[in-house]
Amino acid sequence: MPEFDLDAALAAVDEHFDTFVAELQELCRIRSRRQEPEQMAATAAFLKNSVERWGGTADVIGWEHSHPYVLAEIGGGRGDGEPAGGGGRRLLHFNHYDVEVEPTGDESRWISPPYAAAIHDGRLYARGVADDKGALMSRVHAAAVWRLSGQEPPVTSRYIMEGKQWLHSPGLGSFVAAHTDRLAADAALWENSWCDGEGRPLLKLGEKGILYLRLTSAPLTRELTSQNTALLPSATTRLTGALAALVHPDGTPAVKGFADDARVPTDAERALLERMPFDGAFLKDRAGVDAFRGGLSDTEAAVAIRTVPTLTVTGVEGGDTTDDVTLGIPATATAKVEIRLVPGQDPDRVLAAVRAHLVEAGFGDIAVAVMATSAPHFTDHTDPFVALVAETARAAYGAEPLVEPYTQWIGNQGVLAGLPIVGVGVSRADAGIDGPNEHIRLEDYRMGIKHVVRIMAALAVTTA
Repeated sequence: MPEFDLDAALAAVDEHFDTFVAELQELCRIRSRRQEPEQMAATAAFLKNSVERWGGTADVIGWEHSHPYVLAEIGGGRGDGEPAGGGGRRLLHFNHYDVEVEPTGDESRWISPPYAAAIHDGRLYARGVADDKGALMSRVHAAAVWRLSGQEPPVTSRYIMEGKQWLHSPGLGSFVAAHTDRLAADAALWENSWCDGEGRPLLKLGEKGILYLRLTSAPLTRELTSQNTALLPSATTRLTGALAALVHPDGTPAVKGFADDARVPTDAERALLERMPFDGAFLKDRAGVDAFRGGLSDTEAAVAIRTVPTLTVTGVEGGDTTDDVTLGIPATATAKVEIRLVPGQDPDRVLAAVRAHLVEAGFGDIAVAVMATSAPHFTDHTDPFVALVAETARAAYGAEPLVEPYTQWIGNQGVLAGLPIVGVGVSRADAGIDGPNEHIRLEDYRMGIKHVVRIMAALAVTTA
């Protein structure tokens, strides 16, 4: 049984908190936008230096279809990189350091410039501080406080820090496969989560997968005058017919077998999802609608948005749309289709079902290209690691955590299949992620560090 002084480690969070906040501010002042490779490289170098500053080791690794990854470790043992505390228990942290994941809104609305990392009324305002730099640095600082309190960390912390070059992380799968030894762990904390308006921490246990497709119709080698419509096929007609075959008029997928493998939530999982806060009035007002599809209540909507696989036609392009009378048969037309997968579904099987459905519907001529894919991931809410994270959250926050067995978010957790994964964070639901005035509360940052410190301590005394 490892010996350590948890109270001393927690006290070190308070003692060194100003230093931790200052380092987070430094990170947030680097403009780590995917469109700026030099800034991304500078961010990776900063993170490497940070881990080394706190007694760990780190490598910046260039990779295909990616900005540099940072692989790092802060050992929890003899000081020689070999873990000893907790019988060699390892905790993996997955985070990303790129910002602007979603449209960023009007920058003129910021109360201070987005990369100034200024503090106003106990809140740190910065682009990316809530998603995901605050969560990232909280994991490093949580490992640091053990040595700052004169102790070896009770577990080894391993870090994979991703700099996305594209939103769907096309290089992540091959990177993880090539570095399995350095990523081996007993459990993982995923990049980000938050507290709700009542201060209850949200523990996210899974992510949807994605199958993103481009459909192309090209029945003609060139556009011809529409006097030939009686004789020749139209690309736009073929494509819209194919899209209509994929989706029912009410928006539900029409692909045969589409959801056959989708995992059906248990009664206990459904009860957890029904506890999730869901502001239906806000969403309906924002969308300009009076009701949800099917007349769902807010409680039903909270479950459906997390557990129902969907097929969305996200864009269609083809033909002449100029404000003029023109005569022509479109030769090509394209559409983008986003499929969100829930646990149980396999991207390859769903792709095969889409192709087969188009052929059966008479649209075998439609080309289907895969733009992005990731497998959904599911962590059972009864897993002991989930109970550990929940119990330590109660101690850290003094509140009952919300356990979210399914989420509406898409991601790449599937690359770590086999590990129990829980998402925790340092922000609030109203943090304005990716929008003007994105921020975290400094006290939430303090509590977030202490939560991870407690997770490390608890994991050390569990049996493998």
